Amino acid sequence: MNEQTYVAMIDVKLITPSPMNPRKHFSGQAMKELIDSIKQKGVIEPIVIRPVEGKETPYEIVVGERRYKAVIATGLDKIPAIIRELTDEETYDFMLIENLHRDDLTDREEAESFKAYIDRHGDVGIPNLAEKTGIHHGYIRSRIRVLELPAKVLRAWEKGELAFGHLQQLLRVPEEACEELFGWIMDGGDSWSGIPTVKELADHIAEAAPPLSAAFFKTKEHCSKCVSNSLIQRALFDIEGKKAHCLNPACFRQMQEIWLDEHWQETALAEEYGTNGYRFREDISWGDVETFRYVRKPKKKCRECPFFVSVITIHGQVDEGKACAGDKACFRAVTQPRTEKEQKTGERDPAAPRAVWHGEYFRDVFLCQRIAEVLAGIDPEDPRIKELLLACAVHNHYSDLPDLAEELLGEDAVMEVDFDGMGGWILEISVEWKREAYKKVIEAIVFSGQHVGEGTYNGSFGTLGRQIVARYLGIDLAREFAVDRDYLEKKTKAEILAFGKKFKLFKPEEVNKLKKTELIKLVLDHGDKLIGKVPAEILKG
Repeated sequence: MNEQTYVAMIDVKLITPSPMNPRKHFSGQAMKELIDSIKQKGVIEPIVIRPVEGKETPYEIVVGERRYKAVIATGLDKIPAIIRELTDEETYDFMLIENLHRDDLTDREEAESFKAYIDRHGDVGIPNLAEKTGIHHGYIRSRIRVLELPAKVLRAWEKGELAFGHLQQLLRVPEEACEELFGWIMDGGDSWSGIPTVKELADHIAEAAPPLSAAFFKTKEHCSKCVSNSLIQRALFDIEGKKAHCLNPACFRQMQEIWLDEHWQETALAEEYGTNGYRFREDISWGDVETFRYVRKPKKKCRECPFFVSVITIHGQVDEGKACAGDKACFRAVTQPRTEKEQKTGERDPAAPRAVWHGEYFRDVFLCQRIAEVLAGIDPEDPRIKELLLACAVHNHYSDLPDLAEELLGEDAVMEVDFDGMGGWILEISVEWKREAYKKVIEAIVFSGQHVGEGTYNGSFGTLGRQIVARYLGIDLAREFAVDRDYLEKKTKAEILAFGKKFKLFKPEEVNKLKKTELIKLVLDHGDKLIGKVPAEILKG
């Protein structure tokens, strides 16, 4: 290095910042305080500049760009400067090392300074920088590594939302897991009460990491030297714990899958449950499989079926020992036959109802509609009105009914319900309600509850309650129900053909080639003749 230096007052117009300066941010409270100090006392410590050729100005800043910008902000024309002859290489090292010793350098600026130096000097960069700065080479290396994380993670670090320890933990996992974990952190972790601590993040990673002891495959062959092995990471990240976990669940899952696809029948699970394969719980919803939990023994047909499987986690834990991952109609035909054909053969009957809930759902929709129609035409003096109100009061735990009446009709509509002293009920209406008043209260309660499900909840009538009300009002399901478009669209073509054949709406051989939409139109064209032609699933119950 050329040691020739001298100090002079230099016009700020003759100086330009260096593009090599790793510091990029010159703002905030500290900058304001520096400007105020210069206004009062001037520049106490000279900046360092070097002469350059072929640039817009004759001098370039080596150290002191922050002071230079503060001087410009005060409106001063000149700044004291130490002028030193330096090469580009010497300038860069001087500038970087000087910056690394400053207290106001941000963590990210420090890391980027380390990386810039290593990129410039290659393999010898870390030991050289450690020697020149006195900073431990492990500290330098760890700071450089975090710059490999996604940009949004680094921005959060720069803003102070994440600590360096958070970034170290995120380095432990693959990139796709890092993205998910970052979202978990910013959402407040498991408690949603703010950014989780570094320890909470480390514990969360450990909980999600499958233990290598759960592997079906041979971990010695695949995991003993893998950086995703938590034991390998212990020294690097100072992680506590003696048990080995895989911090790359996607890789662990892939290895599990490869081994299980070839060796399932060799597992203790296959021997225990007699299944022919497996499904990972993480890959399915419970709508994808049917369980044998409530079936005493799977049929022989099931035991021979490739879709007779065990549902397990990638950790090897059993969620469902015996399950069917095949055709639901086939499972239903074997375990819950609905037609004579299914009972005899165990084979699926195409004409059997496709969905269990169709009959109950459409029966309840019809009842709601018909009850509303009957109530609309009933005389307000009809004794059934008062009896229905009493039934609603009893069913709805009576104390809630006056509140409901008041909410629907106003404060003047007061209803009192009490015991008659002999185990019965007395219903007293304090005002003469109009027909609409009766109907509003009744409909609000009778029509509450699920369409599917015979049980009631929160005082609602539910499906079963509406059936009782309908019979009380003289509604005849078997004589009044008629299929509609909504019902037919939810049925299979085979079910529609079976319905038409049963009620002689058409001859199957004449319509077999029709599309489902054409069949539906053909059925609906019968209009009022469909009334009373009720599918068995509607009448059931």
